[in-house]
Amino acid sequence: MKKMDLHIHTTCSQNRIWGPDAVSTPRQVVKTAIRKGLSGIAVTDHDTVKGGLVASKIAKKLDKDFLVIPGIEVKCKNGDIIALGLKNNPKGHMGNFTAIETVEILRDMGALVVAPHPFGWGGVGKHLDNADFDAVEGFNASQLKCVNTRAKMAAHRLGLPMVAGSDAHYHRNVGNGVTAVDCNQNNVDSILAAISKGKVKIYQEKRTKNRVIVYSFRMAAFLKTILGKPPICNEY
Repeated sequence: MKKMDLHIHTTCSQNRIWGPDAVSTPRQVVKTAIRKGLSGIAVTDHDTVKGGLVASKIAKKLDKDFLVIPGIEVKCKNGDIIALGLKNNPKGHMGNFTAIETVEILRDMGALVVAPHPFGWGGVGKHLDNADFDAVEGFNASQLKCVNTRAKMAAHRLGLPMVAGSDAHYHRNVGNGVTAVDCNQNNVDSILAAISKGKVKIYQEKRTKNRVIVYSFRMAAFLKTILGKPPICNEY
């Protein structure tokens, strides 16, 4: 079984309004995940696959057995959607498309498409039923218990695989949500295939409790960006 955190953000992730979306570099994220005994992670920065690609190169230098799945979290008209296994950004602005259209676009690019925190802030909500998702995030460490419970119920009702992720924006929170993937092969395609076939289960549920501290760090990063010292992303 592979133990993986499938929802993580790095300093490559940017918010269109306040800039830096996360406070830890790809290197910090990878080193923390390895130290915590994870088999791998998915880096799902907002609107860019860059963080996942950088993290993958770092992982190969630090631990050849540690796997990084490059991914992206995009915001469509109806909410946030995660695409796993992408090496290129989608063309155009996903905010112009519905959840149904966005899932189709991302799948045509070869991605496994996940509905993150579907009933939390920024989730696709009722559109989960209509869009053809490959999996549902049944546990998100940054969401309330009731939100995760609704996600689990929806996944059961729709017969979709459930995954877990920390939604970490700070490296110390990596691993708060862990997915166990039943796969012996150590490559991205095999892991994604196992997830799509439902060979997964939620392995760890640990709610993130230091969110005030994380938001303070993010505000500090925002102020540094204004002063011309943005967070590092290209850290190999």
